[in-house]
Amino acid sequence: MEPKISDRIKELYDQAQILVVDDSVFSRALITRELLTIGFNKEQVQQAGSGREALEKIKEKTFDLFIIDIIMDEVDGIAVLKEVKRTQPAAKIIMCSSRNTEDAVQESVCIGIDTFIVKPHTAEIFQKALYRILLSGDEAGSPQNNVMTWHAKCHVCGQKMVEVNAMDIVSFYCPRNCMKLGPWSIVLVNQSELDRIYGEAKRLEV
Repeated sequence: MEPKISDRIKELYDQAQILVVDDSVFSRALITRELLTIGFNKEQVQQAGSGREALEKIKEKTFDLFIIDIIMDEVDGIAVLKEVKRTQPAAKIIMCSSRNTEDAVQESVCIGIDTFIVKPHTAEIFQKALYRILLSGDEAGSPQNNVMTWHAKCHVCGQKMVEVNAMDIVSFYCPRNCMKLGPWSIVLVNQSELDRIYGEAKRLEV
């Protein structure tokens, strides 16, 4: 019998440490609640109410997962992201922000994130994105409960592309800034479908 995704998360990440970085008390509480619903416990989740506080916590402790807002006073989420990549490069990173301009998204992707979720978002969007990040490459986390762990690849450089989800309007960005796919009103498509769509787009350019 296949294990439930939530059970697999507990098995793989029972010691994982998470930092939620957002200057909104409501947003931090919402994300924390979703993390607890997925299966993490309160001892695994810490919060930082500012970018400056996040930088202090990063100095003191190693985290496995960061969920970072962009728009914060003094030290913004991009500065926090850069410091995370410099000091804790193995950590998984979700940017979760209402700032979803092309420049902000592309800068985050190029610095190095695992996914970008645009606020406001539903609990389902957050959970599916987190499952795909945490179970990526894990055979036991094969497609279940409408969650798939495949990833899209860039047709130019072959790098894994980063999913950007704005209320189930999904785009994929190359971390080397080679190309962008989407946006589409879908969350899950397979790689052959992406290849087909990209091929059609290239033919239209000729």
